[in-house]
Amino acid sequence: MDRLELAMDDRLNQVQTTDLTDSRVNHDFVIWLKTKGMNWLLAILLVACAFLGWDYLQKQKSNARDQAWEELSSATSPAAFRGVADAHATQDAIAELAMLQAGDTLLRSILSGLKPGLTVEDEGSSLTGEERTASLVEADELYAAAARMAAGRPGLGGKPVGISALFGRAAIAEASGRLEDANLHLEAAATLANPEYPALAEQARARMESMEALNGASDLPSQSSLVVPAVDGETYTPPVAEDLLEFFEEDEAGTDAELDAASEENPASP
Repeated sequence: MDRLELAMDDRLNQVQTTDLTDSRVNHDFVIWLKTKGMNWLLAILLVACAFLGWDYLQKQKSNARDQAWEELSSATSPAAFRGVADAHATQDAIAELAMLQAGDTLLRSILSGLKPGLTVEDEGSSLTGEERTASLVEADELYAAAARMAAGRPGLGGKPVGISALFGRAAIAEASGRLEDANLHLEAAATLANPEYPALAEQARARMESMEALNGASDLPSQSSLVVPAVDGETYTPPVAEDLLEFFEEDEAGTDAELDAASEENPASP
């Protein structure tokens, strides 16, 4: 019995000690909550809110970027491209790409002679002389704006757009008859393309050479500048179109007169 009582006493002491320890821990935790717990909970809450806010901003930026590219891909007219450039001026390279595509749209219109978005079957689709001139001016302004925006972009990111814009300005200058300006734009494109894009630089130089060859071939000498040979001591004058027509008319009249004379000399037998 003594041993059993001793064992029961030891067990009771252990239980009491455990209860006291648990009670002390709970008491310390309650004190910690009252003194520092709220501060820690507030800090954790602030971190969670900051993370949620950062995640929301990232989603908003992603949605804005997706919307900008979607609007750029769906635009078809120069006015629509201008609207995209104004609405998303700070989004990636949207603004300069929109200006570049607006210039390309007008350039295709100038080359085809049709208003943007219209076909040959559409009534009033042909460009008038005034509209063509206005399109040339507007397209050059759009290309210039695209090149200016691309030049302000750091690194190599703006070079492709800048080179394309200079090629576009060269095409507009050539279509306007300003071959010197076209050569200047092509030379600038070749300079900008080196050394990262040697193929584009070579293309610009080849275009400059072809323009020079075409310009030389189109400069035909005038008739007054030709050396006039002498035939039998008399100056030979090359015939013009009116002289040739008169020659054929006189030759035809002479042939008719000979036929009439022959018919009078040899009247038809009865």
